[in-house]
Amino acid sequence: MPLLAYVFALAFDFSDDVFLGVMLVGCVPGAMASNVLTLSARGNVSYSVSLTTSATLLSPLVVPAMLYFAVHLENVDRFELMESAFRLLILQVVGPVVLGHLLSQRFTRLERFMHRCGPAIANLSILWIIAVVVNGNHENLSKVGWPLATALLGVNLLGFAGGYAGGSAMRVTDGMRRALTLEVGMQNAGLGSVLATQLFKDHNVVALPPALYTFGCMLTGAILAQYWSQRSPTESDVVTDSTDGEA
Repeated sequence: MPLLAYVFALAFDFSDDVFLGVMLVGCVPGAMASNVLTLSARGNVSYSVSLTTSATLLSPLVVPAMLYFAVHLENVDRFELMESAFRLLILQVVGPVVLGHLLSQRFTRLERFMHRCGPAIANLSILWIIAVVVNGNHENLSKVGWPLATALLGVNLLGFAGGYAGGSAMRVTDGMRRALTLEVGMQNAGLGSVLATQLFKDHNVVALPPALYTFGCMLTGAILAQYWSQRSPTESDVVTDSTDGEA
């Protein structure tokens, strides 16, 4: 996904602000909404959750490293930016995930409440973030609208294709292939918008690509999940060991 974002950002010759926003789309961890859509797509939910968790825990290392190489903005200290990004990701992403897991293990009532209300709260929060970012960039949106939308759609669809191709190459089950496809193509771009607004307060355009991608990948992911929900996965598609013939 970082490579796809980089290629499309170069191909459309975006400004430094938009370029950085597209790179953020490619480098943030997978969206947790992919877990819900994997369930709808009759995919392997446990595998999807494992992928999201792994990417989320790695994000404090991956995202700051990307920012160091991708930022070409004036008056921005790249080392200070890396430190700020690392701190924000630990406090706002990894910390809440770990804390939520520990609390759900300790307090079963809290776990049941969050299972019922957590998705709605998260979705409303994401919608609010998108609305704020798009409203603050409506003039810029008219300037880069279609080229940016095309680039983001290309990143999204090729991300899906890459996830499916990767699963096929590894010869995992159909359910795992569906989970991997949705996980790769759907990025936690809402997180990218939040990072952009906090790290680049003088460059509000940076938050625009992640905000648009959040809406777009939810739409395409939902369409793909609906398509797969009508088709049973072929769980017999398992790797066979040529030495002993066992799956």
